[in-house]
Amino acid sequence: MKPINKTVFITGTPGVGKSTLANLIEKKLSWHLIKINQFAKERKLFSGTDKEKGYKIIDLGVLCPEITKTISEISLDESAKIVVDGHLSHFCHGADLVIVLRLNPSILKKRLKKRNYSDSKILENLEAEALGVCSLEAQEIHGNIVHEIDVGKLSPADILNTVNEIINGEKSFPVGEIDFLNWIVDN
Repeated sequence: MKPINKTVFITGTPGVGKSTLANLIEKKLSWHLIKINQFAKERKLFSGTDKEKGYKIIDLGVLCPEITKTISEISLDESAKIVVDGHLSHFCHGADLVIVLRLNPSILKKRLKKRNYSDSKILENLEAEALGVCSLEAQEIHGNIVHEIDVGKLSPADILNTVNEIINGEKSFPVGEIDFLNWIVDN
């Protein structure tokens, strides 16, 4: 396997550990970190507010070109490596590698409750995780550069090591190996 390693997008359902992983990549591997939500907030890349759920809606049509532009600017330094963190990152272009973090919905539910998510927001995210929505969307856009990791039994350090192995072309975790559909049947 050829190493894939210039720009990595970290995506997944809210609560799976994207930011923890991205922060570790920034700190331990000295990569540039772009946090999608912070990036959108700083540049006011919103198209409105979801009246039912109360959160601001990021305008993907504006966000993605801005992300691509920023990646290009950082990449002027040929040694620069970039990690893009956010559950919308996979909608953008410029990735050499996309990592989708996956987590059993039963574990995810506990994490989202700790974040004080509403019951409807929790259910929406659990269903998306059970169906593998982020993985499917990422694969549709990015093809075979997408890998998914079940992080349920891994420590943050283990996840970082696994991602580093993927980045270095030592391991591969293609989309489709993780299946949480039974969670829907059981709930």
